Amino acid sequence: MPSSLKILAPDYDYLTIDRELLVQDFSEGVSDFADSPQDLKIGGDIRLVFPELVGIEGVMMDILAGRQMSFQLEGIVRADQHSKAKPTDSPFYFDLYIRQYQDSTENYLILFLKDVTERMRLQQELTQKANETNLLLAALTHSKNYIDKIISSMADALLVTTASGDIKTANRAAQTLFGYKIDELVGQPITKIIKNQEFLNNLNHLSPDSSTFQDIELNCLTKQGETVAVAFSCSALITDLEGSLNFVYVGRDLTQRKLLEAEMLQALEREKELTELKSRFISMTSHEFRVPLTAVYSSTELLEQYSSNWAEEKKLKHFNRIKDSVNRMTALLDDVLIVNKAESGKLEFNPQPLNLNQLCQDLVEDIELGIGKQHEISWVNSGMASKACMDEKLLRHILTNLLTNAIKYSPLGSTVQFNCHCREQEVIFEIQDQGIGIPPEDQKQLFESFHRAKNVGNIQGTGLGLSIVKKSVDLHGGKLVVHSEVGVGTTFTVMLPLGAGGAGGAGGAGGEKNKLELLRNTDYTD
Repeated sequence: MPSSLKILAPDYDYLTIDRELLVQDFSEGVSDFADSPQDLKIGGDIRLVFPELVGIEGVMMDILAGRQMSFQLEGIVRADQHSKAKPTDSPFYFDLYIRQYQDSTENYLILFLKDVTERMRLQQELTQKANETNLLLAALTHSKNYIDKIISSMADALLVTTASGDIKTANRAAQTLFGYKIDELVGQPITKIIKNQEFLNNLNHLSPDSSTFQDIELNCLTKQGETVAVAFSCSALITDLEGSLNFVYVGRDLTQRKLLEAEMLQALEREKELTELKSRFISMTSHEFRVPLTAVYSSTELLEQYSSNWAEEKKLKHFNRIKDSVNRMTALLDDVLIVNKAESGKLEFNPQPLNLNQLCQDLVEDIELGIGKQHEISWVNSGMASKACMDEKLLRHILTNLLTNAIKYSPLGSTVQFNCHCREQEVIFEIQDQGIGIPPEDQKQLFESFHRAKNVGNIQGTGLGLSIVKKSVDLHGGKLVVHSEVGVGTTFTVMLPLGAGGAGGAGGAGGEKNKLELLRNTDYTD
């Protein structure tokens, strides 16, 4: 062994290997550590001698190349070997350290080997004593300092109390978990931490001869007033020195486990929601596409067979039917695309100056010429906000969906009230119908994609419109309120900031002002 290695590692045996993992040199004690001493020879493959190195060849190459400083394997056991220092029938443990070694011509790997059998034996004994409460308490009577070191190294919280419940000692883990210093706990009642009086009353029935309480989950109180979940195992014993009854609490912090459980429940709930969403999507698309596709197919087939005998007016009727069906499917796909962009955070918000009054007038006229032919839309505009700064495309989605819904779910000939209240900083739209109303149980899921109320019957719809409305309102930083009563009608109130282009105007009477202020400051869905 080179003298420099002896100086650097006097308590270690060593061997050197080249980049081919072949043994170049070793100290005489290396055979005591080898799994196969007969394979230990100059030029032999190190992995035959130490099979623990199989699989970490890449790490050794990184060390040899200087990309990694060192690597170590601790607590390697040789069941059939014996310690050099103290031969026994117990397993032989050693640590293995790998570093780069350079001579004048080439880089090598040097492996240091150290007998740690005694250390491992002590660690196993300490672990066993820490986990077995009775042994821990027996050791407590012989050496308080020794026990303090053991319990302070425990990962679980440990508390010892008198029979009356006063805390005698607490280890470091307990102090960390509950946020107290040791002098803030000693002499204090256990109820400072454990508030479950029923558990403490049952604990009083424990005796040294009775079985222990195992893994009792309790909510404990920290110094900061926070609640932490802890699983306690408790036992009673008579101290040899004092001859008095003591209770020992060993508690494991369940915070991480509870968080994982909550995450798992959320994941399961999310998976359930996704499954339901997928089911609703398939059901909706199969129905909403089937109807227009059937119309397209039937009209195409009729035109193919009879168009030569039909008048132009009859042909045009079927061409328009095909066009309407295509527009319906295109609108559905557009709605699905908007919802998908919104849920993935890719729906763009581009506010631009616009004439709010003109936009509302155009919308009302368009709807009255289309779906609203058999309904009356009563549009009332109060205040002055001809100029506003909003995303016109999203605003059209909001108002068009709400107005067409009001018409679609209202009886023929009924009136839909469309109010626009312009304030200094915001505009409030109210759309009120006299339709079928929304059942209370459906209002909780009103803005979920593909959800439709149970009372819609055969009225066509995708369940996407209100989801688009909600997401568009949110992008504007606005609020959306709905009030509905089955058989009476529904009122949607949309509150949007006017933005940089907004202009103030007259507000109306005091009673109306109070009503609008209440709407602005209330965020609810009923």
